[in-house]
Amino acid sequence: MFQKNFILRTFRLNPQASMRGKGIAFLRQARYYRNRPRYVYFNDSRQYNQSSWWSRFFAYARENPRVTYGTVGVFTLFLVTHIDEAPVTHRYRLMMTAEWVENYFTQQSFRQVMAEYGNYILPSYHPISKQVSSIMVRLIAAAHDYKDPTTGERVNLFTVLGKSDIPLDKWEFYVIDDVRMGRPSPNAFVIGGGKVFLFKSLLPICEDTNGLATVLSHELGHLLADHLGERLSLSPLLFTLNIIMFSIFGSSRPGDILVNMLLNRSFSREMETEADYIGLMVMSRACFDPTGAPKLWRNMLQFEQQQGGSVPELVSTHPSSERRLENINGWMSKAKGIYEENGCYKDLRSFWYR
Repeated sequence: MFQKNFILRTFRLNPQASMRGKGIAFLRQARYYRNRPRYVYFNDSRQYNQSSWWSRFFAYARENPRVTYGTVGVFTLFLVTHIDEAPVTHRYRLMMTAEWVENYFTQQSFRQVMAEYGNYILPSYHPISKQVSSIMVRLIAAAHDYKDPTTGERVNLFTVLGKSDIPLDKWEFYVIDDVRMGRPSPNAFVIGGGKVFLFKSLLPICEDTNGLATVLSHELGHLLADHLGERLSLSPLLFTLNIIMFSIFGSSRPGDILVNMLLNRSFSREMETEADYIGLMVMSRACFDPTGAPKLWRNMLQFEQQQGGSVPELVSTHPSSERRLENINGWMSKAKGIYEENGCYKDLRSFWYR
C-alpha cells in the first residue's frame, strides 16, 4: 500500500508529462526518500537521529588528515598546558576557568542564598555566630601558613594556585536559623570571596568545637582546592561527551547514565574526599584536635540512619559516611603528626547550643 500510494503521488506531480519525465520524477522522489532525514521514536517522542552527521564527520576527518591532526594537536596542547596540581593532596586535574568567571558565579550564588535565607540569619553578636567566627579565624590563619607534611614547605594555600588572597577583614560569616524556618537541613558551605554559611541544625551533630571545626575546615578545603573552577573546567568536556553520546545513540539516556550519573558524580565524590583530607590537615595545623573528626562522621551516620538512610554511593555526589569515616581514620596518623608538631594542646572545652 505504501509503495502504491508513493507511486501515485509521484505521477500526480505532473499529469501532462511524458512517461520518461514521469520516470525521472519517480527516481528523484525515490532518491529524496532514501536520503531524507531519519527519525527514531523513544517512548512516543520524536528525536532526530544524527548518525548520518556522525558518519560525515569521520568521512571529513579521513579526507582531511592535516586538518584532523592539527585540530587534535592543538586540543591536546591546550589540555596539557592547563593541567594543574591541587594543593595539599598534589592531585593533578584540568583547570581552565578564569578567575573573573568564578567571581561571577560566586556573586550569583551569594545573591540567591541571601534572597532565600537573608531573613533567617543570626546577628553577628549571637554566641553561635561568634563561635563560628573564632573557629574560621584560626582555620584561615592556618591556611595562610600551612606546612606541607610531605615536603616540609610552608605555603599560603590561598595563593598557591595563583588566585587572589582574601584579607581577613573581607570574610563574612553567616549562621542560618533553619530551625526557625521549619526546614532543618544540616549543612554548611563556603562561597568564593570569603562567604561562610552554616545551618543551625548542624550544631547538635557537631557536638563540640572540634566537630564544628571539622565541618568548617571541610568547606574551606573546597575553596582552597578551587573545586568551583574545576567543576566549571569539566563542564564543557562533559557537555561535549553528552552530545557525542546523543549523536551515536539518538537518545539522551545513554549520556545521562554515563556522563551525569557515572562521570560527573564520580568527580564530585573525588572532590568531596579531597576536601575532607585538606580540612583535616588544616584543622590539625590550627590546633583543633583531629580525633574529633571521626566522632562527627559517626554522628552524621547515626543521623542519616534516623532519617531512613542515605542513597547508594554510586549515584550520590558525596561519599558515604562510612567511607568518609574509613578515610579519616586512615589519615589520622598524619593529622596527629601535624597536631603534635605544632605543639598544640588538646582543646577539650565543649560548647552548648540551645
